[in-house]
Amino acid sequence: MSGFDPAGIEAGRGLVLGLVATTVAAPLAAAGVIAAGGFPRSPRTPAAASLGVALGAAALLAWGWNAAPAPPFEFGARLGGGSLVHVDGITGTLLPMVALIQVAIVLVAPKRFLDRAAAVRLLIGAAATFALFSTAHPLALVGLWIVTASPTWVSVRGTPGGRPAARVFATVMLLALACMAAGTLLMLADPPWESGCGNMGNAGGWLVAVAVLMRKGIVPFHSWYPALFSNAPLSTALAATMPQVAAYTAVRLLMGHADHGAGVGAELVVLSQLALLTAAYGAALALVQRDLRGLIGTLAMSQSAMVLAGLAGRLPMEINGALCVWISSGLALTGIGLVAWALESRAGPLSLATPQGRFHDAPDLAAFFLLFGLATIGLPGTLSFVADDLIVSGSLDEQLHAGLLVIASTVLSGIAVVRGWFFIFGGPTAVDGPRHTILPRERFALTALLVPLFAFGLWPGPLVASLERAAEQLLGVTADGEPVVAPAAPPEATIGPP
Repeated sequence: MSGFDPAGIEAGRGLVLGLVATTVAAPLAAAGVIAAGGFPRSPRTPAAASLGVALGAAALLAWGWNAAPAPPFEFGARLGGGSLVHVDGITGTLLPMVALIQVAIVLVAPKRFLDRAAAVRLLIGAAATFALFSTAHPLALVGLWIVTASPTWVSVRGTPGGRPAARVFATVMLLALACMAAGTLLMLADPPWESGCGNMGNAGGWLVAVAVLMRKGIVPFHSWYPALFSNAPLSTALAATMPQVAAYTAVRLLMGHADHGAGVGAELVVLSQLALLTAAYGAALALVQRDLRGLIGTLAMSQSAMVLAGLAGRLPMEINGALCVWISSGLALTGIGLVAWALESRAGPLSLATPQGRFHDAPDLAAFFLLFGLATIGLPGTLSFVADDLIVSGSLDEQLHAGLLVIASTVLSGIAVVRGWFFIFGGPTAVDGPRHTILPRERFALTALLVPLFAFGLWPGPLVASLERAAEQLLGVTADGEPVVAPAAPPEATIGPP
């Protein structure tokens, strides 16, 4: 089998739909089993198994997309330019990344943080995230925004000392959901992606843009982002931020709409400028953090903003770079966060005020932290090096200040990462102190996150080519500025009304 072609083969359509259903249903089934009292001693087992199944289905979906280039796969009801199930190069590339992050979180989570309730919340959140990355239906996106935010709020609120952070998170998310719902309804009533739209549709686009700003933690709505990392279990913080559901929403609802399909709208341009400032600001904040969680939170805020900044590009190279940053930052920052969580579970809260000298008792974790940190800041041979080259080259071609801010963000982030490593692992050590050996499940999960970062960094061709096709489809133009001619799909390729 050299790939499936859902545009012309009924079996191919069924296979795509089955794989999407598997990614969503597997964690939901495991959540039901755990909630019903199954595996009371080790909810990690069914949780990891179900997410592994979802990862396998997502990987097969990605392979099928790349083996047989085709137009987007659409199934189900269609509304406002988006189908209930929508699979294209964006979904095919990002869904395996999201699934891998969820698997790693479950494997590394300390036992006391993965009780029955926590496992159920994590699995429901994972299933909702997978569903969100598989749809372009505007109302489905609104509903899934609610479902993906709810487990995060419950987890933060239930953490000792987490109620203030939960209130901040709930306030921002409720405002974001209100803007998202109102904006989406206005866009459906007066579609800005069609010619002749009026002020109602344009207002809807701006409301969705404000919702994206809030959900992404972009200045001036960034206060909840570091607070989440400082006051919630790291599993909650990473699962809520690393998939970047707001960036996915911007791709589906804002790209190509305000200009009637001829590029990106003014909303996304404004978002990108604020995101550039947030990227530089977050990296600068990372330099002065006094604890490891604060460092990870501000780095995550900076790297997350970089993705949104690249999505406003008018060249496939810029979109390609943004998607590469999306993948590289998601995997690398998840790795840093999980290393920090593993070390924190052994040694307690980690300060950056004085050198901690943890290299002697946790050398394996020190090595993983350094590798993930370097993979975040553009080390040659890593995916972030490829991503930075693409996004900087594209930005400098169009906006000098954008390229300079990206470079500044990368430099500041690099200094912050190296500073954090030296403060945590450098300094005097107690030679007779305990040695914290890495657990096999931790080693497996961290290695699984690290391998694609270096594999795609050393051999970026297949990923870059796949993302180039996805970027060209989103913008409707090739790298040379010519209109994209998509492969034709026969009428039976879409299930449901056109």
